Amino acid sequence: MRILHLPINIASQITTTVRALRDIGTEARGLALSGIITSNTGIEMLPSQLSGRGVQRVVVATQRQIKILGAIQWADVVHWHFQSGLRGALDVQWAKLLGKKRVIEFWGSDIRIPEIEMADNPYYAAAFPQSEYRDLESRSRSYAIQSKFASLGVIPIVADAQMRSYLRPDLFPQVHQVRQRIYLPDYTVQLPSPSLACPRLVHSPSAPIIKGTPAIKAAVEQLQANYAFDFQLIQGMPHQQAQQIMRECDIFIDQLVLGVHGLAALEAMAYGKPVVCYIKPSMLSTYPPDLPIVNATPETLPAVLADLLGDGNRRYELGQRGRAYVEKYHDAHQVAKQLLALYQQL
Repeated sequence: MRILHLPINIASQITTTVRALRDIGTEARGLALSGIITSNTGIEMLPSQLSGRGVQRVVVATQRQIKILGAIQWADVVHWHFQSGLRGALDVQWAKLLGKKRVIEFWGSDIRIPEIEMADNPYYAAAFPQSEYRDLESRSRSYAIQSKFASLGVIPIVADAQMRSYLRPDLFPQVHQVRQRIYLPDYTVQLPSPSLACPRLVHSPSAPIIKGTPAIKAAVEQLQANYAFDFQLIQGMPHQQAQQIMRECDIFIDQLVLGVHGLAALEAMAYGKPVVCYIKPSMLSTYPPDLPIVNATPETLPAVLADLLGDGNRRYELGQRGRAYVEKYHDAHQVAKQLLALYQQL
C-alpha cells in the first residue's frame, strides 16, 4: 500500500507520520509547503507560494499541479491535512476519479466554529475578537470546507473530541479519531534537575493572542519579584533551534485559551518536561486519566507556576510522567499502525 500525505505540514505531522509509516514497512510520501517552524525531514517540498505575477505565477502553479496530481496517481491512499492542495479541490477530484482511498485530517482553525467554542470556553470568547484567527474561523467557512470534502467522499480524521464537535454529522456520519504523533527517537529525555536554583520557563506561541501569551507574560512579571527563574519565548525561529530551547527548559507553558493541549505540549513531555496548559472542563474526561499536564487558567497561572518553581522534585516527577504518557499514547510508530489499519478498511 502506497500512502501520500499533503499539503500542509501542521506541527510537522506530515513529516512525523510519513517517517513512522516507512519505519513499519509502508511506502509513504509527503508533499508539503516548507515552513520555518516545522521539520521537513524526509518529505518533498511543493513549489513555493503563488506570490509572483504573470508568467512566474502560472509556472509555479503548473509545477505544483503536476507534482501533486502525479503523486496522487502513484498513491493508493491520499491523506490530506488541513485543506486541499490545489485550487477548486482539483486534487481531491482527481483522487476520486482515479478511485483512490481518501481521508482528510482536520487540525484546528480549518474547521473551528467560533459560536460552538465560545459557548463552551469563556477564554476563547474573550480572545477571539482580537485573535489571529478571527478572519479565518467562521461557521460558514467550516461548513464550506466540510462540504467540499464530504461531497467528494473523503473520510474525516480528528485528534480529539473538541475537533469532533465541529463536524456536521449529516455530512460525516463516520468520523475516526487518531491521536497526534510524536517521533520518539528524535526526543532525548532531559529531565529538569530537582535542585536547580534558577529554572527556565519557555512558551512557544504560534499565535500569541489565541494561545494566551499576554496572560503568561503578566504572570511572569508578577512572579519575578519573589522567584528566581528565566523566561524565554520561542517565536519565528527554525525548528531545530526551537527544539533545542525546549529540550533545555525546566517548565513548558503551552496555551491558556483553546482548552486543549497542542503538539508543542506533547513535544515538551517527550523531552521529559512538566507542561502547564488550560484544559477546559468539558475536555478533561475525554483525555486518558493519567494525563500529567498541570491545568491552569489565566487567573490561576501565577499560583500554578509559583508551586512548580518552588518544588524541583515535582518538576522532575512530572517530567517522568510526561515522557511515559507520550510513549503510551502518542508514539508515532504505534499510531502509524492504527492509521494503516484504517487505510486498509476504507
